[in-house]
Amino acid sequence: MAEATRDDTHAPLHAMAANIPARTEPRNKAKAGGSLDWPHWQDAMAKEVSELTTKHTWELVNTPLGVNIMGSRWTYWLKHDASGAITHYKAHLVAQGFTQAAGIDYDATFTPVSKFTSNRVVLALATHNNWEVHQVEMKNVYLNTGLTEMIYMRQPQGFMTLGSDGQVCHLFKALYGLKQARCCWYQRVCEAFTKFLYTHCTMEHCVFHKPVNGEIITIIITVNGLKLTSSCGHLLDTCKDKLWSELTS
Repeated sequence: MAEATRDDTHAPLHAMAANIPARTEPRNKAKAGGSLDWPHWQDAMAKEVSELTTKHTWELVNTPLGVNIMGSRWTYWLKHDASGAITHYKAHLVAQGFTQAAGIDYDATFTPVSKFTSNRVVLALATHNNWEVHQVEMKNVYLNTGLTEMIYMRQPQGFMTLGSDGQVCHLFKALYGLKQARCCWYQRVCEAFTKFLYTHCTMEHCVFHKPVNGEIITIIITVNGLKLTSSCGHLLDTCKDKLWSELTS
């Protein structure tokens, strides 16, 4: 009698979970689904989609004809405390911007980056004068900027809206992964600085400053936020609150 054999080719993900170590960062959704930490990753993905929905990142529309429809992917990472213990499971939805068509889905993509020497000079100035330095990091910073192009993306893996077959996401916000996302963020910050009468440094495109009643505040644009220092602590707090309110509204 022939000996029976077992075929695990179509085994459910949880059956294969033991082969994927827990407390590691999966490279994609398939890896996450086969991890012992899948409930944590699933919860993190749900939170990400909820936040994107709250920020009106997109609306579902019938698939238009003759346009480029991008895909998206999930990225995952772990946050640890000082002792190395896991504090948060994070999931990020990233647009597959490599499929965007130049001149149709995007135009300008160049964004200046603050020079290392500029950061050193500003920090040295703050240290020499005993000024406070504040670092402001904004969660999902690019979602605070709008898009001018008509961009469409397939619905996120695992989060298809019930009854939405044949519909795609019409993007309103600069989702991570879009080629113009960082450029949109830079333009958004520059508009805020202009509104509050900051002066643009002529030698460094990512540094702004503003004199106020004999005091001064200097700000550096970072990849996902701002770095601020001032000769007056009250001025620092006031300007930081105004910019935060403007850039996250």
